Amino acid sequence: MSKLAGTALFMKILPKLNRAVFFDRDGVLNKKPSEHDYVKNFDEFFWNQGAQELIKKINDLGFKVIVVSNQRGVARGKMTADFVEKLHIRMNYDLAKTSAHIDAFYYCPHDLADKCMCRKPASGMFLYAAKELGIDLENSFAIGDNDSDTIAAVAAGCRSIKITTDTLQIEKILSTLNL
Repeated sequence: MSKLAGTALFMKILPKLNRAVFFDRDGVLNKKPSEHDYVKNFDEFFWNQGAQELIKKINDLGFKVIVVSNQRGVARGKMTADFVEKLHIRMNYDLAKTSAHIDAFYYCPHDLADKCMCRKPASGMFLYAAKELGIDLENSFAIGDNDSDTIAAVAAGCRSIKITTDTLQIEKILSTLNL
C-alpha cells in the first residue's frame, strides 16, 4: 500500500469532529443578575438583545451551540438543579420559535470551596462536551463576559471572544469566527 493510500484509509477511519461555539449563559445570552445573585425563577430570565438571532445564525453555519455555565446558586441553595434544567428546556423552547436551538447545556452546580474540575476557570465542562459531542476544540470558539470564561476556553484549546455589554454585537462576533 502506498503512503498516500494509507493516509486516505486512515482519514476514513477517523470520525469528523464538530466545530462548536460555547456560550456562557448569564451576562452573555441573558441579562446578568445583580452581583452575588442568580436567575432563580423564570421571571428573572431575560434574553439579551441579539442572543437568539446569533444562535440561529451559528446553527445555520453548522456549528454546535453549547452553553457552559457556573451555577453556584445551586450549591448555595438559591435555586435547584431541577430549576436550572427546566430553564434550559425553556430556553430551547423560546429558540424553537425561530428554528434555532442549543445542542447541549453543561453547568457547574458547585461552590468555590469544592475545587471541582468543572467550575470555570477550570476547563472541565469544555472537555466533557468535546468528548461527549465529538467537538474539535482547536477549531471552536467560546463567548463569555468574565476572565474565568476566557481562561477556561483557552485552557481547553478554544479561541475566546470576550464581550463587555448585554447587547451582542452579532456582526463583530461572526467576523471573529471568520465567517
